[in-house]
Amino acid sequence: MRIVMAGIAWTGLYVASKVVYALEGRLGVTGGPQVSPDSYAAYGPGEVALAQWGNVASGVVIMAILLAGRIRFTRRLPYLVVLGLHGVCTAVAAVGAVGMTGGALLTGRGGAVFGAYCAVWAVLLFLATRDVRRRQHTRPEQRAKSSGRAPAPHRRIAGVQER
Repeated sequence: MRIVMAGIAWTGLYVASKVVYALEGRLGVTGGPQVSPDSYAAYGPGEVALAQWGNVASGVVIMAILLAGRIRFTRRLPYLVVLGLHGVCTAVAAVGAVGMTGGALLTGRGGAVFGAYCAVWAVLLFLATRDVRRRQHTRPEQRAKSSGRAPAPHRRIAGVQER
């Protein structure tokens, strides 16, 4: 649960940044590359803010996907959908990390800070995805233990299962 909450909090930083940019009507992202003034020419009046509000919505959807991963599904299809969405979010964050960091290092355009942010985000999303898989494949009696230790091994002695 800690990883999921860390992922939600980390995503919340992105959402908060995008809210500020939307209210100010600015392009870009905190820690990202400088946006040239002629980039605004591609947008009509109010479209910059609308684009940033769309990014806010994307961040909120990622938070919802992280929360959905905490559900123990009884059917396979919802589990696979949530697992797939976790994977897509992880991949997008990883690509953002590589693209921003690589672009900053190779071209000098800036954006290394956001690239590092995306790298941490990708790791958190990956760990949350791994947690979804582990939670789904854990037996109920193993989840009931609150000690955090691995369950004791089972042995068969004379046809009787012993712990």
